[in-house]
Amino acid sequence: MTPVVYDMATASMAMGEVQVAKREGHKVPLGTGLSKEGKETTDPAEIADGGVLLPFGGYKGSGIAMMVELLAGALVGDNFSYETAAKDNNDGGPPSGGEFILAMSPDKISERNWKDHSNNFFEKMKGLEGVRLPGERRHKNRLDKGPRNINEDLVKKIKSLS
Repeated sequence: MTPVVYDMATASMAMGEVQVAKREGHKVPLGTGLSKEGKETTDPAEIADGGVLLPFGGYKGSGIAMMVELLAGALVGDNFSYETAAKDNNDGGPPSGGEFILAMSPDKISERNWKDHSNNFFEKMKGLEGVRLPGERRHKNRLDKGPRNINEDLVKKIKSLS
């Protein structure tokens, strides 16, 4: 069974994707983030350079983002997202931040045959057009032992840094 793994940003777009758009000169969708002046923008540079990402899903997404901040920030003794910029060492790498990992054993907490019941649900969902399970693409990619296509410009940039 493919593991179902929720590893996602609660923002409308991950900052890494915003930085790629900035590097490649692409716009981002309206609603992705705000400039440092608090203005809506489609310019990824305005978001990445002192702006802010917006949560997905409006006020409900904002509530989920707050829950994640509490779990991956305060609960593990690390920074909230608004604190990371002040503590950034400006080396161009990702900002520091906490991680909260919750692993559950369905066999220990479910009274029914969770695996078969859940697999039926997963198959029903995957039968819908455009639907995939959280973590499914990443898991499939990790199983692929074939050759990889690597962005030539990125390889050149990496080599220039060494």
